[in-house]
Amino acid sequence: MGRMRHILTLVLLAALAGGCIWNRAKVNDASVAARVSRVAPGKTHASELPGLLGAEPTAVIPLRDGQTLYGWAYGDAKTEGLSLILVTLTKTNSAFASVYVLADAQGVVRRVQATPPPEVAWETWPFGE
Repeated sequence: MGRMRHILTLVLLAALAGGCIWNRAKVNDASVAARVSRVAPGKTHASELPGLLGAEPTAVIPLRDGQTLYGWAYGDAKTEGLSLILVTLTKTNSAFASVYVLADAQGVVRRVQATPPPEVAWETWPFGE
């Protein structure tokens, strides 16, 4: 009888351990923000941006007067949880940031705006903040 109890305990522990969930999803390259200092307004041409920032823009938006807005979006999402037979508890934390570059009608960069890369914490409790 004691041996059977030990086997059932091991099976239960194995089932609980198998139900843990950890997932991380990175969206684009966050190092774009670190490379933004390479862009010199008034000197850099829009055609140089992918090489300087290390990635193609995620958005290219034509504006009035021939100006163009280039955007690089990036972020991080982390999911943690516990999945039991009938109940699953999960929590996802995500944060996103971006770099925007405005170029004039001749393609010369006029303005650069960057938000800092997000910090996303792992949180195991699915309720509350």
